[in-house]
Amino acid sequence: MPTPTWRTVTTVTAGENADDQVFALGIAENADGMGGHLIVQISLRPPTEQDTATGMDTYCVMDDEGGVRYGGIEHVELADTRLTIRFTGDAADELSVDDGELQLELDLDEEAAARLRDGLHRTLTYGNADQQPTMIGF
Repeated sequence: MPTPTWRTVTTVTAGENADDQVFALGIAENADGMGGHLIVQISLRPPTEQDTATGMDTYCVMDDEGGVRYGGIEHVELADTRLTIRFTGDAADELSVDDGELQLELDLDEEAAARLRDGLHRTLTYGNADQQPTMIGF
């Protein structure tokens, strides 16, 4: 899970890595990478039959503690100054998210807020429709 004291997002990165064939969205407490962070990543290619068979036909969430989970986000709500992410029980356990929900304050300029909104939409609507969360504020 993000560092337990992590509650403010000040940095958002998003982009494609052609070598690895992925798009990744990163949100972080600090621009220097210290503190809490989450990365949501998808393939640049559509899911394969093997991806579907192994449950890897959706987005992948990684945290600063080394937790990794494919899918597992039930609900995302984006407001001007707050991002709320609710995880399934299994995903919350894997990512050590207390109470299954992260409520993060956003300290972002307009450009970073747009990157966050667009990146969340792109990653969380990829692949298996059963793994796509309810999204409010997009």
